[in-house]
Amino acid sequence: MLEYWIVTVILIIIAAVLYNYRNKSSFPVKFGLLSWMALLVYFPAEMLIISRTTKPYSIMNQAMSDLGLLSCGRDAYPLAAYEICSPMAHEMNIIFILTGMLIATGSLLLHRFWGNSRWTLFVIYGIGYTLSDVYPADVNFWAHTLPSLPTMVVQLPAMYFISKAIKDKWPGLSRFTLICMMISALSLILIIIGFPAGLMQRLIYFSAWFWMSMTAIILWRKS
Repeated sequence: MLEYWIVTVILIIIAAVLYNYRNKSSFPVKFGLLSWMALLVYFPAEMLIISRTTKPYSIMNQAMSDLGLLSCGRDAYPLAAYEICSPMAHEMNIIFILTGMLIATGSLLLHRFWGNSRWTLFVIYGIGYTLSDVYPADVNFWAHTLPSLPTMVVQLPAMYFISKAIKDKWPGLSRFTLICMMISALSLILIIIGFPAGLMQRLIYFSAWFWMSMTAIILWRKS
């Protein structure tokens, strides 16, 4: 897992340097906006990884992290009573780590748009997502699972507080934020009561990532 830690540390250093210069140049803000826009790349990237799996993979029922398992076979981790084989697992894990750091970096660099509105929750979200994928589930199930748990819920209060912070200045964006928050919240409820886990997990994450990407595009045009 050394290579995953190296990538993570490098990305954290880059984010810290940009954060330090956030008030001295417009570049960090633009970088933050581009970071969130880049989240859209995840969707075609995941489809490519899925197309390379050598065992049947179900978007409806299987976790996203199954695509990053380094081993092939049945019972790769405690909840995987099925065959898994993802030849591009290393690439998928790098994509997961990058995704988390893009979220965290964007959150650090864009907080001026919504002020003191608990924007740090998205930093926690991004860091948690990154750390969970430094250890794939088949390498260390708990080291993978525990950091990922906050990423299922912290986006909800983060989006709520941001929607409140911007409702007077950007009412349309505020409503869009609440809609994406409600989709994520509903998906979380549905996964708990037994709806297809793979699909619901994607809706939990993708509703937040889509909001980030669209918000970044809107803010880029406004700025």
